[in-house]
Amino acid sequence: MLTVQIWSDIVCPWCYIGKRRWEKALAAFPYAGQVRVLWRAFELRTNQPRVPGDRLADLMVTNYAMQRSEVAEVFDRLRTLGAQEGITLHPQHIRPVNSFDAHRLVALAAERGATDTVIDRLFRAYHTDVRNIADHDVLREIASEAGLADNDVAAMLRGDRWTEEIRAQEAAARTAGVTAVPSFVIDGHQKLNGAVSADAMLAMLNEEWAKKTPAEEGHSTQAT
Repeated sequence: MLTVQIWSDIVCPWCYIGKRRWEKALAAFPYAGQVRVLWRAFELRTNQPRVPGDRLADLMVTNYAMQRSEVAEVFDRLRTLGAQEGITLHPQHIRPVNSFDAHRLVALAAERGATDTVIDRLFRAYHTDVRNIADHDVLREIASEAGLADNDVAAMLRGDRWTEEIRAQEAAARTAGVTAVPSFVIDGHQKLNGAVSADAMLAMLNEEWAKKTPAEEGHSTQAT
């Protein structure tokens, strides 16, 4: 069994692209049934308000001293790479919001076996539909579409359930040396950073599987 921890943030377009590439890699891995995937929270902007403010494009100019033309190039690349993975990105319309409650929803979904569905819907809501994923009504709608009980979701959003879990995941990221997302950590040591290619992810899986599998078992598998 391989354990892969994936640190990501819903508001990160590269994480959305990375998830699609990860799915391709896992689908091509012969022992996918022996891979346990754990999605971990990583907030890019911990102090971001829940209410949408300035556009991402404006923040990139103000906070990172980028030229408008440079921002446009980055957005063009994102849209192109997203399209290659079958997803539609609208970075030009994005107004960043706080993602903490979205991460708490993912934690609840993990408990109910709906992680992938909820993460996919959160990514799509934010990056494709340009919705406010900090809005509790939006989160409840997404949860309902994924089959989660509204009473459970509403209670979570009213209280602080999963807060400690999310903080623990973020602390674990620091311990693992994760400083950017997406980051893929396999069995606690092998690490890939960024939305690397599906081939690179598959190579990582094959390499780690070979370490865990006795040589004679590998020969037997190849002979069958």
